[in-house]
Amino acid sequence: MNQTVMDWPESLMPDGFHGLDALQSVSPRGQKAAALLLRHGVWNEFVGFDPIVVGTFPINLDIDGSDIDILCHCPDFDSFEARVQSAFDLFDGFRLHHRPATEHVGAAIVVRFVLDDLPVEVFATGTPSQSQFGFRHMLVEARVIALLGESFASEIRQLKREGIKTEPAFALMLNLGGDPYTALDRLYDLGPDALRDRVMAAITP
Repeated sequence: MNQTVMDWPESLMPDGFHGLDALQSVSPRGQKAAALLLRHGVWNEFVGFDPIVVGTFPINLDIDGSDIDILCHCPDFDSFEARVQSAFDLFDGFRLHHRPATEHVGAAIVVRFVLDDLPVEVFATGTPSQSQFGFRHMLVEARVIALLGESFASEIRQLKREGIKTEPAFALMLNLGGDPYTALDRLYDLGPDALRDRVMAAITP
């Protein structure tokens, strides 16, 4: 009997990435990133905006120069911007800009700053954090790595060192045609059996 999306282990379900536990347990660099977010008060400032650390750090795909990526949900852009300006405008490298809506992603506030030697990027939209593309893509990537193992993850990291972004790297390795971001997003609702069949068919000569 085919498994459904609910058959993934807890650690690979959406709620498995809430808070900082996944980040702290994934790697020494993840521990460092979590410690910086706590020590500088960053995490506490975003608690009311449903923050989720996404991107490469929580799934151990980060390389030198990788950002700590944080998604936030902010229905009221004005209050979010005021909060961020007040809390972070003196941080190294602080920048804030409004990103216009695109075909797949609504308008957003993007905030950047540096904690010690690690760059941080915050992406805030009116869409709940778990429904944002950045979260959905990371969850698919985590599940693919769980199925294919460290050798696959190592190849992704190498592609990233060569300058290929994460989603295009996965699309390349999995032979996903078309736009890599939408192609990866289409795998989000697959259960373990269906995703395994899909990726194995893609990588088997």
